[in-house]
Amino acid sequence: MFPDHGHRRIAVASDSDIATARRIAAERAGGVLGVAETARLDELVAALGGHAMNQPGGGTLLIGRVRGGAGVECLAYDRSPATGSTPADDALPLALSAARGLADRFLIHATPGIGTALLARVLRPGASDLPPEGAVAQVGAVMVARDDGAAPDDPASARIDSWFVRCDAARGPEGPCGIALLIDGDVGNEDNSGIDGGDAEGILPPSAVTPAVIRQVEAVVAATVPGLPAPMVVNAIRRDLLGRPELGLAPDREVAGLGRSAIAVLRFDGAAVDYTALGTVAGAVVRRQEILSLGARWAMVGFNPLAPAAVHLLWGPGDHVVLYSGGCSRLPALFINRGLRDLDPTLAALVLLRDGVVRDDDHTILVLRNRSNPAA
Repeated sequence: MFPDHGHRRIAVASDSDIATARRIAAERAGGVLGVAETARLDELVAALGGHAMNQPGGGTLLIGRVRGGAGVECLAYDRSPATGSTPADDALPLALSAARGLADRFLIHATPGIGTALLARVLRPGASDLPPEGAVAQVGAVMVARDDGAAPDDPASARIDSWFVRCDAARGPEGPCGIALLIDGDVGNEDNSGIDGGDAEGILPPSAVTPAVIRQVEAVVAATVPGLPAPMVVNAIRRDLLGRPELGLAPDREVAGLGRSAIAVLRFDGAAVDYTALGTVAGAVVRRQEILSLGARWAMVGFNPLAPAAVHLLWGPGDHVVLYSGGCSRLPALFINRGLRDLDPTLAALVLLRDGVVRDDDHTILVLRNRSNPAA
């Protein structure tokens, strides 16, 4: 089943697509928003859907819950060579002006000659989508299922990505810190005939990264003490999952299925990041005009017996980390090229999704902005 904090993607080309988007928004609002907020969300999605349908090439909506349950967000993008600069609030098209009036948070970014991307959120009364006070990083993410016609909420679907970020309070003189996790739930059907669990043709069984596995991985990461090195966190995940038969991973073939997933763990404070990844998760520290790659060892969680490699890089206030799963290309360079440094991280991730996807897959793009105060 697709995680609640993932985004359902709807290509809008007709009134029926708008109706689908409104239905999904109502589902995501259940248990999160009250009656009045749900009605406001419905109007907002209808307005954004109408705007998307009227674009020359159509548009796309992404609907999901704000992680932590603060509300529901509707993201939208379109592609048009006629796109100009980002419009001022008093120059918005009628539908976007209406959506702005309905949203608790509304942000828009236009890339001339490319297209427009926007973020609109409806929040629970009293809830906030701002970073917690003292958090060293502001976090944004976009996560969508592959666009192959399969229902992303089908419980039988094992293709699943996920992400998790926790910011911790100050730990002595080193100040606040945090940890980020990104899981790419299926690295593809490469020839794996040399790996236990593959069939005669070398094809591994479907990934065993289920919602229960995701919850357990997040629990392991959340339980780690601040400052535990990222390679030790990855090894703790491996040991924990392979020692839990109740998750259905005990038989060798199912463990092999787990092994097709890739995991990245990022430890960070206000001055540096420590990164470990196994598999297809790529990333970089992105400065104003510089990219520092976060390397990964090619491996899969269930197989490689070697200790995962670690990368230690400096980052400062205003710098970003961009992490992304398979199917995307050159996102750090695109981050600079599109001028995303000053955008909300979720809106930046949306632009990267629109412009950086090279093949259909589950896509997760995680953006962290360093918001530390060097004078503090």
